[in-house]
Amino acid sequence: MEDKKPETHLRAESEAMDRLRDRTDELELIISGLTIFALFSLPGWLFDKIGDIYTHLSTSLAIASTVGTTLLAGISYGLAACFVVHLMARAYWVGLIGLRTVFPDGINWSKTPGLGPLSRQYYRDTLPDLDTVIQNTDRLASSLFAVISMLTLSVLWFGTILVVILVVSGAVGARFGLTNAGMGIGTAVLLVVFLGIPILVYLLDRQLASRVPRLRDGRLFVGLVRVLRRIAGLAYPQRLVLPVQLTLQSNTRPVAFFVALILSIIVIVAVGNTRAAAWRNFTLSGEFAYLDTTQVQEGFRSTYYEDMPSRLDRLRGWPRVDSFNQSGNFVRLFLPYQPLRDNLLLDQLCGSAEEAPDRVACLRQLWTVGIDGKPVSMANFEPAERADLGMRGLIGLVPLTGLEPGLRRIEVVWNPSATEEAAPLDDRYTQVNSRYVIPIAFSPDFEMSLD
Repeated sequence: MEDKKPETHLRAESEAMDRLRDRTDELELIISGLTIFALFSLPGWLFDKIGDIYTHLSTSLAIASTVGTTLLAGISYGLAACFVVHLMARAYWVGLIGLRTVFPDGINWSKTPGLGPLSRQYYRDTLPDLDTVIQNTDRLASSLFAVISMLTLSVLWFGTILVVILVVSGAVGARFGLTNAGMGIGTAVLLVVFLGIPILVYLLDRQLASRVPRLRDGRLFVGLVRVLRRIAGLAYPQRLVLPVQLTLQSNTRPVAFFVALILSIIVIVAVGNTRAAAWRNFTLSGEFAYLDTTQVQEGFRSTYYEDMPSRLDRLRGWPRVDSFNQSGNFVRLFLPYQPLRDNLLLDQLCGSAEEAPDRVACLRQLWTVGIDGKPVSMANFEPAERADLGMRGLIGLVPLTGLEPGLRRIEVVWNPSATEEAAPLDDRYTQVNSRYVIPIAFSPDFEMSLD
């Protein structure tokens, strides 16, 4: 009687687990279907929200938003693709169960038109029966659903730590004009902790301790491995991730599973970078060989004109006029103030915002304006807040009187006092000044008088 109780208890637990398992299949289908739409919509919504405040960001917030949007976009698209495959596998599984119920005997090999005796024998020897396909499909769907949860937790955990490290290291580096260098050092430290230490634990434990048994009794060696393992555990939440990872890895092909896991993380990062680059740039195509970004730098670009709004305009702190077509005596020109770009230079020119006797005059030193080679006085440019653009800056008028009708060019230079030999104020910039050429079509209105 004592031996039968454990067996009865185990059988009851198994039956309860099977009943629970039947209900989770329906939940998997519901979760996959609802989550797919949310994941594909999330990156676009996120980019729109960041775009609304992009020109307001400080260095730390810019780092956090860049890394965060890249990782979240990659996670969203990667998980959405996994959910699509899971939904297809689970739907296929449901269809197989229905087919198995209707045709319990499976394939009727006596009625297979189009198959000769050799092909029929080949397929009978190689094709699995419905029960085997049902089990394999169920295993694939359940494993994939577990992998999705594991990847989400791992990447979000690592992404949060990465954002914190990069923000702190970038902020420290920015104080010395070495923002990118500081972020590089922070990334290197993170890689050592998250990659170097696990590799060291693998070499000490899996390789060295397995081949030299007496090391397992050494307190110093055991303590060293334990400390390194705890440090390596910072890379991901082990209590949540490792049970899933080790269960799947030990019941499948361990090496193939590990390689697939690493590749999936690389794909997530690559997809996120590509999506973020597409958000910031006109195109990622390399086919514009005869009209690339350099060629259009001094040509017509819609961002210069306020009556041609686009999604890219919110990310570009460029000068703007009201329209390409001009018929009056003046052109309204807006010069945006972007703290992330301008504060370093303003602090060099004026000391600080608190020390500057005239902050507007200090802002005017950032720019020079001219039209067709004729300079325009910056003294008439006044402070402005453009809620329609989500920007603040200077606004002024560029005179058109005395110019011949036709295509005219307004030239705006940011940081005009910089020389070619000067170094950028921070290593996140590749050039010391920027030049913007804004073409306008000038067609003045002629008033006709009758004598």
